[in-house]
Amino acid sequence: MPGATHPLASSDRFDNSIDGFDFAYCDLDAQTVSTRFEVSFYESIAPCISLVGIVPQATFVLQGLPAGGCWVVDIDLTGGNEFCIGADGGDGYYDDRLDLDSFGWSAIYAGTGTADAGIVLGADPAATDAAYINPNGPPLLDPSRAPLNPPAPPSTEGTGTFYNPLSGCVSAANPTGLAVETGSGLLSPDSFFVEDPSGASTGCTYFLGYFNVAGTCGASTAVGNNPYASFYMTMRSAEPCSIVPDCVCIPTSCPATPNTTGVPGRCDAAGSSALADNDFTLRASSLPPGVFGIFLHGETDISSNPISVGQGVLCIGDAGRFQAPNQIKQANALGVAELSTSSGEFSLSALPIGQAPFVVGATVGLPSYFAFWHRDFFTPSASAFNFTSTVLVGWY
Repeated sequence: MPGATHPLASSDRFDNSIDGFDFAYCDLDAQTVSTRFEVSFYESIAPCISLVGIVPQATFVLQGLPAGGCWVVDIDLTGGNEFCIGADGGDGYYDDRLDLDSFGWSAIYAGTGTADAGIVLGADPAATDAAYINPNGPPLLDPSRAPLNPPAPPSTEGTGTFYNPLSGCVSAANPTGLAVETGSGLLSPDSFFVEDPSGASTGCTYFLGYFNVAGTCGASTAVGNNPYASFYMTMRSAEPCSIVPDCVCIPTSCPATPNTTGVPGRCDAAGSSALADNDFTLRASSLPPGVFGIFLHGETDISSNPISVGQGVLCIGDAGRFQAPNQIKQANALGVAELSTSSGEFSLSALPIGQAPFVVGATVGLPSYFAFWHRDFFTPSASAFNFTSTVLVGWY
């Protein structure tokens, strides 16, 4: 679902109002038994993480479904059951990061039957694109010469998802690396895993046979014998949830440096940057789990000439600190820390700055810059700290 800021965006949507969805399931109990599923949708969800304890964007308990076979069901949400989900994850902007741009769904069988039941997992999709590389036949060596080198015969093992290999990926199934698509979904390989309520998982399974968790390929890092497969799931959206995003929040060009997780920390904002709403949340992510830190605020972006300090760089001029006792935050097990006005942790009328008067109110038309200053797990010393990236917030 590419949003307005995605490089391949074809619309101006930041979020979508979902008014229906289809999915396929089987329940092999007797036809006299009705079945039940709980289907949930999540935004800004990183692939292959446990969903236990994560609050979904929406959940629907589907009762009285037919049993005794396999079915495709059409769920109509119009009339008050619609829900909003971010086009590029929950922050509404394309960040080129799976944990921020991905969304997902889950389905739990909640019936009382004893026969096999669950979501339908399809086989190899039939593809019509000229550049499709068929695992059941020879690859198309040069898509631009299709008349001279016709594609392999269409697959007969199922339909549903287009899954060409990563462009430039050279493997036994794609010896030329000429694919123009990067797998099922929009420029990213889809993935799934089976999880029981305790959080135990079968591990991450990709819909592609030779992608590793980083989305690259190669004999030494390939996932292995994962199936070519797809789920049947269609989400329908009639309109955007809003003309403009609730939060006008834009990442700056701050050259944040990696922390001990191996990637730079990320600062984002969610909720609403409309002052009248008083519903604004600062979020730091990709942090080392368990580290402490504080959010920073300023009115000047110095990304072009940042201050190098500790293990990172500070891109906010005259930054003030959210340092009250309830504002000092510890990253959770997922490496996330949040500070929110809705919980009374701070007020938009009192944002800290680093010079007199040391506190300012958010003002329509004036920018605010935020980042997170956090401890890290380098060799303990006074400089064992780092900074996330910086986010620009436009108040309205």
